[in-house]
This record gives sequence, structure tokens and C-alpha cells, in this order.
Amino acid sequence: MRKSFFLFACLSLVLMGCGDAGVESDVSKNIDIDPISVQISVPAIAVGQLVGQTPPINVSTGQISLSTDEFDEYLEDAERFTINLITYTIDNFPAGSSADLAVDMSISVQGQGNAQPLLSIRIDNVQNNPVDVLIYDKNAPGSVSQAAITSLEDALKNGSSFEVEMTIVGEDVTLQTQDVDFDFIFGFDVTARVQLDN
Repeated sequence: MRKSFFLFACLSLVLMGCGDAGVESDVSKNIDIDPISVQISVPAIAVGQLVGQTPPINVSTGQISLSTDEFDEYLEDAERFTINLITYTIDNFPAGSSADLAVDMSISVQGQGNAQPLLSIRIDNVQNNPVDVLIYDKNAPGSVSQAAITSLEDALKNGSSFEVEMTIVGEDVTLQTQDVDFDFIFGFDVTARVQLDN
């Protein structure tokens, strides 16, 4: 299913300079994508008991595109895109159950073949439903793959769709039901450098 960015009410337009070619500006947006539905499970006999590790599950965002009316007006004039921040939010993990998650993330860009590793993280105490946790800052990228970030920025500039893929393993899991469903939500802070006509 083709997914689109949902653009929220944080738009800044910074004039960088002007000349015969027009005005060069930075357009920034805070962006969330559709939630990724995740389910972790334990055997029926292990409900209510501590389980050291659950089998790995693979989930993805589906294809993501910047093809929205709000951003379309800038795509043709964009000189480059910059990913400033990436965050995640866990939503709807049920009370009474608990788990840590080991998560391997990768980026798959349309037409580029194999997925590129982005980041491996451990999320402790998922039952706390953490909100807007920072996993990438362009000024302090840490262990995030810069090659994957560059591929993502190029995909935005070229109008290519991309997909975020995750392999998730539950660790130190205690579930009150055999299956637990929750949502994983990525957020992006993106800046487009655009050349606007005079």
C-alpha cells in the first residue's frame, strides 16, 4: 500500500539570498508517517511469565512518498533535502504487559536494490509508550549510517519512494495475553533548499 507523509503545522521559510535566478530559501517541515502495526507473541503456556526472547518479526512502513499537495509545490525547485532529525514513538502498548525491544532498521529506496542498514537500537520498557525519542540528529549522528541517510535524502530530491524496514525481537517479555499489538511511529524533521523565482 502506497503511503504518504502527513505534514504537520510546523513550516518555516528562511530566505537565504536572492539574485537574477530568484530567491534561495530553506523550507522545513516536521513529518510523521503512518503508524507501523507490530505484534509480539508468546506461547500460551508462557502468558504472564517472563520470556527471555521472542522470535524475530519483520515489519515495514510500506512505500513512502513525498507526493502531497503541501510539499509538491517545492519539489520541482528543490536543490537538496536534508534530514535534520529522526524520532520514534511507541503507541498503544497495553498496560500490564512489559518488554524491551531489539530493533534493526534499514532503508530500501525504490530502484536501488537491497536495503541499506540504518541503525540498531534497544528500546527498554516499551510499556511506557515513549514519545518522540531521538534516534538521529544531523549534528550528532552517532551510530546511524550516513550512507543510508544520504540515500534517503537523494530519494526525497529525486521524488523516489522509499521504505523503512525493521526486524524486531522482544527481550525480557512478560505479556498478559498471548499476542500484544502496538504501533511504531517514525517522525522526520526535513529541510528542503529551494530556488524560488523572483
